[in-house]
Amino acid sequence: MKYRADIDGLRAVAVLPVVLYHAGAPVPGGFVGVDVFFVISGYLICGMIDADIRNGRFSLSDFYRRRILRIAPALVVMLSVTALLAYIYFLPVEFEEFSATLASAAVSISNMYFAFSAGYFDAPALSKPLLHTWSLGVEEQFYVLAPLFMLFTAGYFPRKMREVFALLTVVSVVIQIVVYIRNASFGFYFAPCRAWELSLGGLLAISAFPGDKRGRVNDAMGVFGLIAILAAMFVGSPNTPLPIMSAAAGVGAAMVIASGRYGASLAGRLLSWRPLVFIGLISYSLYLWHWPLIVFERSDAFLAADSASFAGRGLPVLASLAIAYVSWRFIETPFRKSARSATKSSVFAGAGIALASLGVIALFGVVSNGAPYRFSDQVVSIGRYLAYDPSAAFRSGHCYVSANRQSFDAADCLRLDATRPNYLLVGDSHAAHLWLGLSKALPDVNLMQATASMCRPIAPDPGEFSITFCPRLMDLVFNDFLVRQRVDRVLLSASWKDEDLPGLARTLDVLRERGIDVVVLGPIVEYDRPLPRLLADEIRYDEPTLATTNRTAAIQGCDRELAALVAAKGARYISVYDAVCPNGICWEYADDAVPLQFDAGHLTAEGSMKVALVISQQLRKSSSAMDTLAAPVAGASKLHTNF
Repeated sequence: MKYRADIDGLRAVAVLPVVLYHAGAPVPGGFVGVDVFFVISGYLICGMIDADIRNGRFSLSDFYRRRILRIAPALVVMLSVTALLAYIYFLPVEFEEFSATLASAAVSISNMYFAFSAGYFDAPALSKPLLHTWSLGVEEQFYVLAPLFMLFTAGYFPRKMREVFALLTVVSVVIQIVVYIRNASFGFYFAPCRAWELSLGGLLAISAFPGDKRGRVNDAMGVFGLIAILAAMFVGSPNTPLPIMSAAAGVGAAMVIASGRYGASLAGRLLSWRPLVFIGLISYSLYLWHWPLIVFERSDAFLAADSASFAGRGLPVLASLAIAYVSWRFIETPFRKSARSATKSSVFAGAGIALASLGVIALFGVVSNGAPYRFSDQVVSIGRYLAYDPSAAFRSGHCYVSANRQSFDAADCLRLDATRPNYLLVGDSHAAHLWLGLSKALPDVNLMQATASMCRPIAPDPGEFSITFCPRLMDLVFNDFLVRQRVDRVLLSASWKDEDLPGLARTLDVLRERGIDVVVLGPIVEYDRPLPRLLADEIRYDEPTLATTNRTAAIQGCDRELAALVAAKGARYISVYDAVCPNGICWEYADDAVPLQFDAGHLTAEGSMKVALVISQQLRKSSSAMDTLAAPVAGASKLHTNF
């Protein structure tokens, strides 16, 4: 296949926003650069396979040999160095979990591993230095299957290659939409949900789309393609449905590639700018190295004193560019040049040895339980809370819904009690983490729960259609249950952000019109890193104020704005921040040995009970100001819905 400088430039357009997005730059949709990579890979790989099959010189073993020489050397070096850094810096729980991800990355199934363990946009993902290998897993699974698929099609349906590719593309699009609706993580990570982007590139490679040699048409197509990519990167965000983001970036990339089929288009000439081409040449190594450096900088500030500073965000990017050049110059290029002389047996044997070596490292991390001998018993004990499982305390999959595939049991979670006042706790995970403590601190109250992941307790418009669980749950609560049933008090709790204020104001108006007593629970103190990690590092590095200096500064300001808004609406407000941080000094432990929070913001069970004692006292004070509690309605709710 003829070399095209514009495709290397397109690689730069793909990788730079990914790096900047991960570094915290204002590129809210930068993660779709991976979608662009998928289309490019499909175009190049399917083009090479198709040409070799048509010329009768395709060899499956030779194809795999070349792919190993292209992918494995730089990847193995990155995995080995990252494993060394993990051994030095990670706590036992972190190193043990890292070892599992190392094993999955080594055998190219990390996309499936992360689908079951960490959402790409979830906070815990920020501590996983091999998270980015999910896309390599998708591509390497494609490398295994694509030649087999094309050989089969060429052998049995030689004149139907385009139709088969088109069918594969359509089926994959449908799979992505259906799976994403049910489980966003699976829709993001699974190869069948991403296959359409690779097959779209393949359709371009086998000339499935009619070409047009007119320069103006190609210029317009290339420019529109670039606009679509940039719009996804700078206008889109993690909150935009993935199928929309992927479609904009993937189709845009296909348009840019197609525009250069008969010579450089306007977009192609722009992308052939030498600095962009250079970034494109080192893009694979840049992608490999940038994320581990960012993770270790955030967790241990090993490049800059303050990982949240401009230097702390910028140095990992600069370092990854430098390392990427070295990797490209001294690892990628020599191994690629050896493709003609290296024998298949030596390549496969070398790959096997490297895989076995990584497997030994991963096995050591798992069998040794993360090598706890590296730290004191106190540090190891605190560090265990990084693997804390809150599902029982949250009542996950029952009264707390974290994915569309889970069922919200309204019959139980919204069951009214004729003998006690009925309170309803509504919100996201920051409401769910209070349920256990409040239910213990208020034994004379029937505390119902309607909570879902990343779901602010905001009343939706009646009749508003949605396929995702959060709006559906909020519709059930505000437009059904609270309309038909009478409760004594509604507690609204969430990880509130400034953008939630208009929706909260509207919700308070709705509830006031219905005569419902409302208490808004403000945001809790949060940190830039998981609290157990900060507490362990305070001991490791003898820095007793480390947690204090890593508080998320914006939370306190949001707390004050919420208090003013709720007061203006005539509702009650309880500052959870002030409850946890009396006199500006925040609780960090629930007791002498248990951290108050198990990650950057969520309470442990012990933490929930400690915080709830303060909140319950304020709730009782507000209740005593009322003459009498409204009589509860007898009978249990008949509601039940699946999300």
